[in-house]
Amino acid sequence: MLLALIALHTTTLAQVEKQIKGEALSADEKKKLEDTTNGWKFGGIGGVTFNQAGFKNWAAGGTNSFSLLFNMRFNADYKKNNHLLQMWAAAEYGLQFTKGDQYKLRKNADRWEIFTKYGYRIHKPLYFAAYADLRSQFSNSYNYTDTAKYVISRAAAPLIFEGALGLDYVPNKYFSLFFSPLAAKVTYVAANDIAALNSFGNIFPSKVKKEFGAVVIATYKQEFWKQNISILSVFKAYKNYLRSSADPFDATLPKESKSHYRKNIDVDWQTTLGLKVNKFLSASIFMHLIWDNDVTFPTDNPALKTSKVQFRDIIGVGLTYQMNYTKAKGSAAKKL
Repeated sequence: MLLALIALHTTTLAQVEKQIKGEALSADEKKKLEDTTNGWKFGGIGGVTFNQAGFKNWAAGGTNSFSLLFNMRFNADYKKNNHLLQMWAAAEYGLQFTKGDQYKLRKNADRWEIFTKYGYRIHKPLYFAAYADLRSQFSNSYNYTDTAKYVISRAAAPLIFEGALGLDYVPNKYFSLFFSPLAAKVTYVAANDIAALNSFGNIFPSKVKKEFGAVVIATYKQEFWKQNISILSVFKAYKNYLRSSADPFDATLPKESKSHYRKNIDVDWQTTLGLKVNKFLSASIFMHLIWDNDVTFPTDNPALKTSKVQFRDIIGVGLTYQMNYTKAKGSAAKKL
């Protein structure tokens, strides 16, 4: 019965193929066949990046070390008629071991984020859109000294939520620009010991930092050279309208100073360059720049704090598995 069904299926496909070859498709029919955005697209990527450095009798000196970075990203997109929906979830966790380090194992990456954006087209290529974003980390992060280590953040400390209503300019499938003058941002610090540090904009005993302002998000995504090279860059800038009742940098001031208020713009810029070697092996370059006015660092003066540009980059070769599917109306999901 199995062989008979296979033979029947093969014959049917051959007949359909002959019919298609014998008929000329219209321009609209060709466009429908080529337009994979007419329906759902969903997929993801996950990988492990390994870095190692070894030295033996090396005159210039060096420290043996290795690190592991686990990362994954899942996405689901829907586009039909005037509706545009984009959803993704991303997570990463990294560990580093250095020989001779008294702490042995250190965490060098820890982040998760969930993002959703919906838009309704009001005039091509302009959408009225809304988005929501939630992000935090999995475990404790530490500040290391020669004698001890101190907890500086925990899971859900901080937990950051963003939401906005605005306009989304989507001229093509590679680029989008979202702007909203009505954006809310809430930072919640769940742990008392972290909230007491006042490092994330809250004023203890309050665990919450509320902001209301404007946001701009620019996204660029494209693949080159038969999808073997890819780039994804997301730039976000947020300006808070509200002036804080306490200055986050100077504890002697009763209210946030005008100069600090003017500089209260948060920037988050992430760029990933992927190089595909084969189905399972890939190389990647990841760069992440943050300027968060609410994240402060101590100075020599206990009453004064400061903000700093935060930057990290991760370059590595690792094992990667990628899956991409598309679903058009009236058909089953197909792997791309």
